[in-house]
Amino acid sequence: MTAADLAAVVVSVLSLAAVAVLTWFAVVLAREVAELRDTVARVRTEALGLVEEARAAVARADGEIERVDDILDAAEAISSRVDGASRVAYLALSKPVIKTAAVASGAQRAARRLRGNG
Repeated sequence: MTAADLAAVVVSVLSLAAVAVLTWFAVVLAREVAELRDTVARVRTEALGLVEEARAAVARADGEIERVDDILDAAEAISSRVDGASRVAYLALSKPVIKTAAVASGAQRAARRLRGNG
């Protein structure tokens, strides 16, 4: 066996070793890619479920906001009506009450004078 033959055998053995290592890396990489695909599929499935839940929650919140808005509109209308009613009651009752108080005060004075206390 000559040096060239020995070199050819060494290069062949090293080449086979390199091919074996690269094959092993390729197999490991293929397993990791498959696992990554499974993980991505699970995440996608869970994310879609969460997105659907979020959409449902937003729809419920939107309904509640509309309901609260309706309640606030009704409360505002009631407040406006009460304010109007109290204004009408004030205008309707203030003058007669003042006049009645004035008449009562005048009647007391007149009674005192008639009794001779005034």
